[in-house]
Amino acid sequence: MRTSPERVETLVVGGGIGGLAAALALSRQGMAVRVLEQAAEFGEIGAGIQLAPNALRMLERLGIAEARTGARPGSWRSASPASTGTCAPGWR
Repeated sequence: MRTSPERVETLVVGGGIGGLAAALALSRQGMAVRVLEQAAEFGEIGAGIQLAPNALRMLERLGIAEARTGARPGSWRSASPASTGTCAPGWR
């Protein structure tokens, strides 16, 4: 007689962008997830970050790109350094 497998909790160490994105993705797959973070609370620490297009694509797939970055889904694809006026002299 087969018994149903015990539900295993997945442990994610670190509550940064990567840890929280991993925890969200795993939980959406039906896994029990626990996130461990050493900071007492979450908050801005004054440093900015830059996210590559692949990272924004994953945030979009998780449905959280606009919530934290202000980026509308697909909006980053149409912008290029040349079209935004931010390219360095001599860049083509």
